[in-house]
Amino acid sequence: MMKKTFLIFVLLVSGWLMSTAEVMERVVLYPSVNPQGDTITLSGKLCVPMGKKPKGLILIPHYTITSKYQAPSVKPTGEAAFFKDDYVLVMPDYIGYGVTAEMEHPYLAGELTAHNCIDMLFGVQPVLDSLQCGVNTDSLYIVGYSQGGASAVWIFKVLEEQYPDRFHVLGCYAGGGPYDVTATYEDALQRKKVFMPIVIPMVVMGADVAYDLKLDRTAFFTPEMQEIYTKYVANKEYTTTDIFFHVRSHRIDRWLTPLALDPTNPEMLPLYEAFKRFSIVRYPLNDEVADREVICLDWTPKAPLYIFHSKGDNVVTVHCAEHLRRCLPDAPNIRFDIGRYGSHTHASARFFKRVRKMLR
Repeated sequence: MMKKTFLIFVLLVSGWLMSTAEVMERVVLYPSVNPQGDTITLSGKLCVPMGKKPKGLILIPHYTITSKYQAPSVKPTGEAAFFKDDYVLVMPDYIGYGVTAEMEHPYLAGELTAHNCIDMLFGVQPVLDSLQCGVNTDSLYIVGYSQGGASAVWIFKVLEEQYPDRFHVLGCYAGGGPYDVTATYEDALQRKKVFMPIVIPMVVMGADVAYDLKLDRTAFFTPEMQEIYTKYVANKEYTTTDIFFHVRSHRIDRWLTPLALDPTNPEMLPLYEAFKRFSIVRYPLNDEVADREVICLDWTPKAPLYIFHSKGDNVVTVHCAEHLRRCLPDAPNIRFDIGRYGSHTHASARFFKRVRKMLR
């Protein structure tokens, strides 16, 4: 596993090592809102290639991170390596990272995260105006993988529905995204194991933060997981890779209580309602369950949408992409690329390479 993780790490950072372009990087602070709707200051990284006119602007919501040192405003991200020489890049930190590192991160709160990212577009416009680089935020691409993939589609939806006269989305490219959070959770329950165990409590706590559910953590997590979450996630000192090597067992019953393992328990209803609101599309994991509410999208993308997912994804079930495909019309501007591309991490490199080729 170590060798595979290191290989993908090298692939993701290789663009930074081989870059020939001079790139200006600037941390941008901007106003946005917290889960309660109050105004807060968020941060992110703006990258602008210098010495030539950029081809355009890409908004890049980042993948799942757990360390405050992984925030885009703190260090270069793997996604940026593929595009920074040719495009202006806007990379939000999200609530809970950057200047809000002391706050809990509302993990997978799709619509909230979308608005937080869109607010950064407004925040960087004065900087772009001052640089006179020939690019503004009126027209943009959106690119994201994993958590960033789901965020990318949420951003796309919100921009087309709520800002049709302000922003023109040229294309949205999403890979490996948990578009159906309920399916992701139930897939872990059915398989009785999960490749990244720490993600499950992150989803539960993200729902608690986003919707103020006031959950009793001890009712959902075993004592061992409570200790791990406090030690390795809450303090934001450890990366997801660090945590992976500290959490050896993939069996979900070692980390979740009987309550959390029983989706039919009435006490799980508030959590499942939050999962629905997190999801861009909501289909039951098992289509034979007749009493489960099925909700499709009430939105048809106007700009091009590219959805990439590996059938062998060991972190985000491929059901997420399949459910999204079933809820979208068969249209020439919508393309699904679902194939055998390896694990979640391995597929990420292939996704970014494909998108880079599309945007050249």
